[in-house]
Amino acid sequence: MKYAGLFIVGFILAFVSAFAQTAPGIRVIEEGAIPYTRFLSKSEFDQRYPGELLADPSALDSGWYVIYEHESLSYYFGPILLEATGQDYLAQLEATVGVAVERRPSIEGYRLELSYEPKVYTTSPPAVEPEPSEPPVDYGAPQSAPKPSIFQFLLRLFGFGR
Repeated sequence: MKYAGLFIVGFILAFVSAFAQTAPGIRVIEEGAIPYTRFLSKSEFDQRYPGELLADPSALDSGWYVIYEHESLSYYFGPILLEATGQDYLAQLEATVGVAVERRPSIEGYRLELSYEPKVYTTSPPAVEPEPSEPPVDYGAPQSAPKPSIFQFLLRLFGFGR
């Protein structure tokens, strides 16, 4: 009887864990986890880097994210302070994904990019600058530079002019 209760608890934990992995949303994972994607299995990676599950990308902290999306996976690695650092992490993840695709050509339709998040979408029309209340002052046609004279040339030659 005691073992039946443990079995039920284990089954419920496994079900909740499986549901959490397939729940809609995005997983925000520290960018330092990217090098580990090369040699850890998915289950080992998920255990070591569980990340934070967010339902909406608008809840992300501001910064650069290396984004990998494929089927039910949405991994956002970041936030990264500098775009150049994000480019380096993106290159590492592209290499890892490239190797995985070589081994399993059935992997297709994934999204891999560097993006500044959260994106701000507005539905309001662009702001229109108000018209000035007074017309701009017209100072006439632009003056051409004065022609240098021989006198100014001689003064500059002997160090007295500008």
